[in-house]
Amino acid sequence: MKKLILLAVVACSFVAANAKTVKKTFKVEGKCEMCEERIEKAAKDVKGVISANWNSKTKQLALVFDDKSTSVEKVQKAIAAVGYDAGNVKASKAAYDKLPGCCKYQK
Repeated sequence: MKKLILLAVVACSFVAANAKTVKKTFKVEGKCEMCEERIEKAAKDVKGVISANWNSKTKQLALVFDDKSTSVEKVQKAIAAVGYDAGNVKASKAAYDKLPGCCKYQK
């Protein structure tokens, strides 16, 4: 039994040692506090995201994530799915059209 527990601890340590926390910043379109809430929630809902903070003035999302669990592309796709262009991923017209009027950034 002790060997089994020791093996489990070693295995967990090995997996944790291979995980890497990554910090990335990329542009996300948006305008207001409602956008900030929606963008950050979409990012944080992606498994592996540790933190996401969007700045409405710079239009930049500061992202911290575990690179073994997710990627920048997955986070960008999640944000685009709620209506915002994120990095190289564009929101669909259908997703964009669902945004409240104050959040629409396209002219």
